[in-house]
Amino acid sequence: MKIFTLFGVASTALAATTQQLAACRYIPGDRGWPAVSVWDRLNTTVGGRLLVTNPLAHSCHDPTYDNVTCATLKHQWGQPALQIPYAAEFLSPWFQNQSCVPFTDQSTPCKLGNYASYSINVTGSSDIVAGSSFAQQNNVRLTIKNTGHDENGKGTGKGALSLWTHNLKDKNFISAYRSSYYNGPAVQLGAGVQGEEAATFAHQYGFRVVVGSCPTVGVVGGYTQGEATQWEVVTATGEHLVATPQQHADLYWALSGGGPGTYGVVVSMTTRVFPDQPVGAASFSFSVATTGNGSEDAYWQAVTTFHAQMPLLLDQGVYTTYSVMNNSFSIYAVVAPSHNDTELTTLLAPMLTALAQHDGLAPQTLALQTSGASNIYDLLAADLWPALSGASLVPVMGGRLVTRANLDTNLAGVIQAMRNITQGGTFYFACTGINTTAGQVVPPVADNAVLPAWRDTSFSCIVGVAWSWGDSWDPIPAWQRELLDRVLPTFEAVTPDSGAYLNEANYQQQNWQQQFYGKNYPRLRAIKKRYDPNDLLYAVSAVGSEAWKADAKGRLCRA
Repeated sequence: MKIFTLFGVASTALAATTQQLAACRYIPGDRGWPAVSVWDRLNTTVGGRLLVTNPLAHSCHDPTYDNVTCATLKHQWGQPALQIPYAAEFLSPWFQNQSCVPFTDQSTPCKLGNYASYSINVTGSSDIVAGSSFAQQNNVRLTIKNTGHDENGKGTGKGALSLWTHNLKDKNFISAYRSSYYNGPAVQLGAGVQGEEAATFAHQYGFRVVVGSCPTVGVVGGYTQGEATQWEVVTATGEHLVATPQQHADLYWALSGGGPGTYGVVVSMTTRVFPDQPVGAASFSFSVATTGNGSEDAYWQAVTTFHAQMPLLLDQGVYTTYSVMNNSFSIYAVVAPSHNDTELTTLLAPMLTALAQHDGLAPQTLALQTSGASNIYDLLAADLWPALSGASLVPVMGGRLVTRANLDTNLAGVIQAMRNITQGGTFYFACTGINTTAGQVVPPVADNAVLPAWRDTSFSCIVGVAWSWGDSWDPIPAWQRELLDRVLPTFEAVTPDSGAYLNEANYQQQNWQQQFYGKNYPRLRAIKKRYDPNDLLYAVSAVGSEAWKADAKGRLCRA
């Protein structure tokens, strides 16, 4: 269904002329930057919902310094609950780039840096059309942001007008979705719905929905892509479409795994849900000090045992989140949907036996804990969400998928690479073990653009640095270089024919088109060109982003 047509022949011609004259998007201070009166007209168009950015941390800097407010900001900075409610705030330390954070000197000026200059509090499709039209006519960078929970700064940018979709919170339960590609229960979720909100809503009807582990991450994207039955989207040319496997099928395919922020602005997504069932969970940990004879070799042998045993659990539909450091290993949760805690204990028996016999790690030494619930919502709300809700992003991070083939052919090499990378304690791994290949895997609703390597993945791993807000920023640039020059190449060498999850990777990833999108990239590029012919939409490492490059002052310029 098309509600909006093109902005109009005149405005389209104006946009084309503007782009021919200006090789770069304008930023504040440029002669072409829109006057205040022009922004005021946009504000009127969107019903007074245009917001001027004033970074939250301005209270930590002159001339607006406030000691009490600044102390609170320092204590909470980086926690999603603090920054998500604000239109232009974002959580990536690297892209914040010390331009206005609570931890620099009070006398240091608070600058916008990579903050968007303005945001529209989007309440519907007409706001998206108005913002897109304004950005195109005035040669202003356009970004799309929900929570700002984004390592690579895709939803922000210097001089940008941001479409803030966070308040699109509509939720609708569909008891009987009917189509040729899926028949069954589903939920329609607005673009601003977060994981915990979606899970809570589905739970009220006795169902579970696929969301990420972190409760504050937006759910309309990310892991939902194979579950989506349709996307409601406003394209860069102002068309309001519903994309399904039957209509606008190419756009449906691209939005379902082809990365965010580049084909159009998603208004809502409809996704299938599944009946809730009992669930079991377990957690344990070990360290160099508790393993065998207390040696590093014994510790890493235990890490090997875990990774050798885990695929057997993945095949049963179990998934896990865990971390690997140079001297400690922690499982935050082993979750077994459709199994109670007794059944999970049975499933864990081979792994626990192997850890005890090979590595001297009895359940008591592991501090093994098991629990169960009648549904997965209660488990997440009680255990996993509280542990992850306050987790903050780190300034240097990369990612890699470890496939079943990588484990089968070179498990020793994978573990040795982990050992080499974490040596010294600067870098660590945070991984999710998932079942994508066997057993209880449900086929996707329809063909989609997910990176092909995902279909054989056993572990999706983040490589991060041991850093938190308040620590010195001085070593960060060197760590970024080390990540690119040593860390990622080391892990890539032992995981051939794989790739990286684009939302948990480094913005300077080499060969990112292949690593993030694989063989799908040429088709995705063609689809973007069809729905965004004037190249209005840009996001870091998104499809088509190679056409742009930031200059020394942060302007987005044609490469």
